[in-house]
Amino acid sequence: MVEDKGFRFYIWINNLGIVLSCLNFYFYGLGIYDINYFSWLQFLLFIIIIFSITLLESISGKFDFSIEHVGVSIFSFILLGIFFPFGILIKMMDLSGWILSIVLLITWLSDTGGFVFGKFFGKNHIPFLSSPNKTTEGYVGTFVFGYLTTVILFVLQSIFNFSPKFSLLQFIIIATIVIFSAILGDLSESTFKRWAHKKDSGELLPGHGGFFDRFDSVIYSMPVYYLILKLMGY
Repeated sequence: MVEDKGFRFYIWINNLGIVLSCLNFYFYGLGIYDINYFSWLQFLLFIIIIFSITLLESISGKFDFSIEHVGVSIFSFILLGIFFPFGILIKMMDLSGWILSIVLLITWLSDTGGFVFGKFFGKNHIPFLSSPNKTTEGYVGTFVFGYLTTVILFVLQSIFNFSPKFSLLQFIIIATIVIFSAILGDLSESTFKRWAHKKDSGELLPGHGGFFDRFDSVIYSMPVYYLILKLMGY
């Protein structure tokens, strides 16, 4: 999407940085080193990414859109190299996958609810949003499906004895914050597509808007969800 617009995207540097960042999250999740060592390594990696991209842009010979080139590359690393790897830590908190499934199901099913309500009941469009097809009714559906999913998960944890267990209040808090984060992620991705004048974010997963369309909400939800879990003592 970015390259189609004619901008340089430092994909190899970003890919290497994302891999190293994921490894850092993984090793921290294994308990190989503590939070301080993890934070310093993550900070050092981020600085190296910024310096490398800036250096390459500085010797490129063409500087009309240097801010865009550097900004998009760094922002992409933040999303895929910092936000998304929180999913690794969430999975390692509970190897059964129960904790991870909560954020995935709430995010994806609330998104489905927004689509369904928007398609069948959507009349009041919100013109100032980066996604012009969004409607008030669609966002109502997002929260309706999100909270219904939450209630179902609360019941299922008792039926199947999933652990750790969350109270209904904890579930509601998690759902509310995750839904808002997912909405922000969806709008962020729509902003990128409007900027690039593209309908899909990529060619992967055709018919679904591209890979980023399926995971934009999850990318934003992961770090927020992890923070909520820690604040709740998990």
